[in-house]
Order: sequence, then C-alpha cells, then structure tokens
Amino acid sequence: MTLSSEDLVVLALDRSDTERGYYYFHAKSSEAATRFTSASELPEAERVVIALFATKTYSEGMGGGGSERSPEDRALTRSISSRFSGRTTVVLMSGVKKAGDGGPKGFVEFKPEMLRQAPQLMRECWTRPNRQDYMYLVTKTFGLNLVVRVIFMILPVRTGGLALARAAAALAWYQFQDTVFTVFGQTYMRFLGRMTGMLRVGPAYLGDFTFVYVQLCFFEFLNRLVLGPLGMNPLVYTWHGMGLIFINIIQGMISGGPLIPAINKMRRAGVISHSTMMHFYQLSSLTMQFGLFASFGYQYFYFLLTTGTLVLSWGSYAVFSLFFQDPPSKEAEPEMATRLENLAKLAHAL
Repeated sequence: MTLSSEDLVVLALDRSDTERGYYYFHAKSSEAATRFTSASELPEAERVVIALFATKTYSEGMGGGGSERSPEDRALTRSISSRFSGRTTVVLMSGVKKAGDGGPKGFVEFKPEMLRQAPQLMRECWTRPNRQDYMYLVTKTFGLNLVVRVIFMILPVRTGGLALARAAAALAWYQFQDTVFTVFGQTYMRFLGRMTGMLRVGPAYLGDFTFVYVQLCFFEFLNRLVLGPLGMNPLVYTWHGMGLIFINIIQGMISGGPLIPAINKMRRAGVISHSTMMHFYQLSSLTMQFGLFASFGYQYFYFLLTTGTLVLSWGSYAVFSLFFQDPPSKEAEPEMATRLENLAKLAHAL
C-alpha cells in the first residue's frame, strides 16, 4: 500500500501517557499538520488513510504496557468511516502480530502461569484511591448497601432465625468486603483486565470471568458460614449446602457475569470514557446485593432477579461484541511507513 497525492492522512499519536492526539495532513502538502478532535473537522478527500501509532494511554489483556490502538482511536475511526464511507483505510504502525507469532494454539487455551503471576500483576495494577472511590464509599457502601444489609439482618433476627451475634458478625464481614472492593475498585478492575488472557475458548477470552467465579464461590462460602442456615438454605458445610452455593454462583455468573466484560467492551470500543467506566463498575456492583436474597434463603426471589439481569448483561455483551469490531487494517510498505513516521515527527513538534 502507498500514499497518493490526493490522500488525506490522519495520525493518532500519544501526546503523553494519558492523552491521545489526532492530526491530519494532505499528502500533497505534508508540511502542515492540523490538530482536530472530530471527524466533522476533516476536509473532503477521495481517500482517508488513518495511521494508528501504538499507545500507552490504554492497555488490555495480560501484557499491559500499552496497546496497538486506544478506545478513542476506535471511536474516531468509526466516525471517520461513517463520514467517508468506503473511502477509509486503517494502517497499524506497530504492535501488529505476524501470522503464526503467538497466535491461537487450539480451541481452548489455558495459561496456568498467570495464577502464579497474580501477586505481581496485582502490584503492577495498584492504583491510589481517588475522590470518586471515596464518594462511592460514603454513598454506596455506608449508604444504600448498609441500609439494605441492615434490613436483611433485622428480618431473621426478629423471627428468631438468626442470632444477634451472628447478624452483627455477618454485617461487619459484608461491610469489610464492600469497603475493600469499593476503595480499591480501580485496582481490582485493572487486575481483572490483565487476567482476561488466562483462558480462551474459541474467540472468547474468559480469564476474568473464571477468576471472578472462583472468588465469588469462596466468599459466598464464608458469608453463609457466618450466617448459618436461613430460609431455604441448609448448612453450608453439607453437600447440599455446598452444592447450593455452586448453583447460586453459576446462576449469578451466567446472569450478571458479562456485566463487567460488557463494560470493558464499551470502554474498548470508545463508547464511554475511563471516568464513566469507573462509575459503571461501581453501579454494576449493586447487582451483588441480589446475592443477599440467596444468602438469606430467598431462593425464588433470587431466581427472578438474576433472570432479569441475564437479559441486560448478555444483551449488552452481545451488542458490543458483534457490532463494535475493529475494521480490517493494513500494513504500510517501508516507503509509506517512513513517510508516516516523518509526518508523526511534524505533528509532535506542534
């Protein structure tokens, strides 16, 4: 592939580790670069060549350290492709894997070494809590969530099905979990993103899904151990009790499990910003309250709630998986790559 004198060249470059910049050139007068933010600002052209340089503003999968394109690149590419329908070409300037270089090695691919790397990955993903995290700590953890849990505790205590000491211990345990996952939610979500590549089934990467399932089974076991048998729930350390936990968690994961991956896909596609993604993470955690119905023995209501969640989560996941795929990209020939690199230097000089 080569550039013609009539091409409009769009460059996507990192201005810093947190900001992406976009510039356009006319191929026949490549001395002048113009920065822009929207496809509507571009002049008319017979063909638009979109050159995406690797970014450090966004990472996905287990590798970290950047990606071949950012969510903002994807959003802008869709917008440009819509305006210049049939006249756009996407060129990846780096980060493109060659055929046979680390590609799929079977229908199912499992990387157990990532479990051993989990502590290191967690340290690499560590972030400092910000104002948004503390806002949700006050409004969600010690606001709405606390009220809901207190109501769930009061009902069985008043009927004699739950001892006051167990209720107090369970409430403290729930609040502790909620506090940790609210304050360090960004760290945890970044960590899950890194764990995505642990398991692949066909084209679907399910590492984060699997990791969350095991984690939820463990915590739900502790939850019901503290609460004891309530309502329709038997003792947790019986076969019936253990089986019910696995069924409830599978039921919850099948219904709400795709919520976080769907949010990740929304961000990956550039439909939402990083800040909005973090808000959605916190709001999606409210569905964890549905598990209280199962923990306290209201299995029928739990079934109704998870069925409703199933429609929302799987529908969202399907939409952003099927209709927001990356367009085909090409590799630049050496001469063209050199020209694009030179244009990038001009853009960086602005």
